[in-house]
Amino acid sequence: NSISKSASATGWRLGWCIHPPHLCTEYRAIHDQMAVMAPHPVQQAMLTYLALPLSFFQEHLATRYLDRLNRLTTTLRQVGFDVVDPEGAYYLWADFRSVSALSQMTPTDAAQHLLEHVRVACVPGDNFYGNADIEASCYLRFAACRSDADIDEACHRLLAFSKT
Repeated sequence: NSISKSASATGWRLGWCIHPPHLCTEYRAIHDQMAVMAPHPVQQAMLTYLALPLSFFQEHLATRYLDRLNRLTTTLRQVGFDVVDPEGAYYLWADFRSVSALSQMTPTDAAQHLLEHVRVACVPGDNFYGNADIEASCYLRFAACRSDADIDEACHRLLAFSKT
């Protein structure tokens, strides 16, 4: 797991792995090649975060993500995207074929268009699949891990885009 995703601290690149003892040597061999020491303030922040009561994670954090996902899902559907309901992640997969301004574009072009003209960032769905995957050629991935203000602004911009 990582603090980047579970604590909304993207970019911190601090995480952990729990594994059976017999995998310790193999894990360390890989870890030593992939990671360098995390800055001490980041480690201290992670310790504080992990010491929070379980209720914080069950109530506050889960509720916050669910609210953001719901707001973003509602907006994307109003714009014309066909959104796949997430099953535990804070990402949304959105089929853009029904959005007339994007319908003839590749996922990369659609994501670039939204970034340049709407000022909303997303990731082309085909980045996550092989080149031959036809299904991914019509999806964009949106993330609801930003602040409430950022989600509200993205929703506002997407709705304005749908009216042009």
